[in-house]
Amino acid sequence: MKTVTRKDKQLRAWIQKQKCLINEAADQKDRDYIAMMWLGYLNGLRLTNAITYHEYQEMYDEIQKYIAGLEVA
Repeated sequence: MKTVTRKDKQLRAWIQKQKCLINEAADQKDRDYIAMMWLGYLNGLRLTNAITYHEYQEMYDEIQKYIAGLEVA
């Protein structure tokens, strides 16, 4: 079982905030912008070794699935 660290809690809170921002966005252009900022932040975390490649992949997959779910709905 994985221990939840402070970093994990911070990342989860940040991801939830981004999801809320995407849900509240006025139009598709705004949702796309927020998603790209989310990806940019995630890439920055990976490039600075703040997160592992595995963590990066998990969060990247989450972004993709979340956006895909919004497009279907």
